[in-house]
Amino acid sequence: MEVAQTSKRNRNLPQQLTLDHVSPATRLLEKRRQMFEVQEALDAQKEEFARRETTFKRREEMLKSKDRELQESLIKFNKFLQDNDSKRNRAEKKEKEEIKLRVTKEQEIVRLLDDLRKQKEKRQMMMAELEKMMTYQTYLEGVLDVA
Repeated sequence: MEVAQTSKRNRNLPQQLTLDHVSPATRLLEKRRQMFEVQEALDAQKEEFARRETTFKRREEMLKSKDRELQESLIKFNKFLQDNDSKRNRAEKKEKEEIKLRVTKEQEIVRLLDDLRKQKEKRQMMMAELEKMMTYQTYLEGVLDVA
């Protein structure tokens, strides 16, 4: 029973207390083992760090690539917007010119129709005057024939 209690106590005690009763060579081996375990843990952490660093670098490169693509897309979209603005401005300018030309042509049509109306009135007056004069011509020709 006492042996069972002693082994239970040894399990609960820190390793250093159990190493107090062993030879210095055993302690040295234990320290080397502990140092080896710490070195392995450190190497594992270094590998994990290197792996994570590689992952982060890949991610960073991917993000840089996406950023470049986004910048290029933004530049293309900005050019597209500028082209559209330019086209819209040209279309608005052309529309204003066409409206101005249409108004000018409409005014010219009104003026020409007014001139036509005046010419027709003048022609009618001249035709009436001609008819009136024709009676005199007929009379004078009749007088000439008699003489």
